[in-house]
Amino acid sequence: MNKHTSISASLWLVVALTTVPAYAQTGGVKAKIPFNFAVSGKMFPAGEYTMIVKSHQVNIEDGKRTIVAMVSANEVSGRSAGENGRLIFHCYHDRCFLAEVWSPTQDNGRELPTSRTEANLAKEEQAKYFAFLGEKTKP
Repeated sequence: MNKHTSISASLWLVVALTTVPAYAQTGGVKAKIPFNFAVSGKMFPAGEYTMIVKSHQVNIEDGKRTIVAMVSANEVSGRSAGENGRLIFHCYHDRCFLAEVWSPTQDNGRELPTSRTEANLAKEEQAKYFAFLGEKTKP
């Protein structure tokens, strides 16, 4: 049984060591958002967030590095991520929605689906677009 525990611990160590480089390669955009915003029907308070870009998904981490949301996203082209990435918000009067995430490590951005609430607001007024440049992350 002791040998089994040792093998199991070794396998977990291998998985952990291979996960760290994969996480670093996915790319993310860290920014301080000065207003409340919505993603997939969930509201988030103003604060520091990191948007981690995956293949067809964006994971959102709060300032404590806790994943607070995982959202499906489509690949989109036509903009530049810049050196530290970029976040695009659609805002209607006093409500803002995360719309796009552009990671500096990815060729294309990720577009989040429009929620029903945002679609209804878009029928009533034109959105204002806000772009936030990502913060330089520490090496």
